[in-house]
Amino acid sequence: MNETEIQKMCDKLGVPNAPLVESGIRTTLKFFRDVLWEDPFQWCDYIRGIDFHKPVYVDHLLAGTRLSRHTSLSPGRDKPFVYYTKPGTSPFRTGTSFEESEYEIFEVPQSIGSPIDALVSYASGIKFHPGDRVSRLGGGLQYVLSHEDSKQLIKLERTAT
Repeated sequence: MNETEIQKMCDKLGVPNAPLVESGIRTTLKFFRDVLWEDPFQWCDYIRGIDFHKPVYVDHLLAGTRLSRHTSLSPGRDKPFVYYTKPGTSPFRTGTSFEESEYEIFEVPQSIGSPIDALVSYASGIKFHPGDRVSRLGGGLQYVLSHEDSKQLIKLERTAT
């Protein structure tokens, strides 16, 4: 990956090319290519949900790690990745507040062979369209796992919201 590619993503997202931003974008581009096997430029609408003014890093999730997510009951775009957060995080802090959703809690199993790689970042504030009146301030910690890795998680709880 070269500096031109990082600058291209900065321009596409409308963020400055400051050192912390560049570091986060570099980490995100590498994760999309090396873990998800995807062209990150095809997923800019989702990458825009990362607050690059805060640290972005890859963490290795160990057995016993608990994650949660708010899942829309309406069909969405198929993605090669799944968003998670820490249990107790408001969906308004992660941009996952849907009209109808389920709240789920997962755990990395004790039998996991090797740690699961996750792209860890903070959610940016987001509006889904110009007339969107729902306040999604961002700021929640978010974990991006590959769709394949998320299949390894054990679902502990599911609640309709």
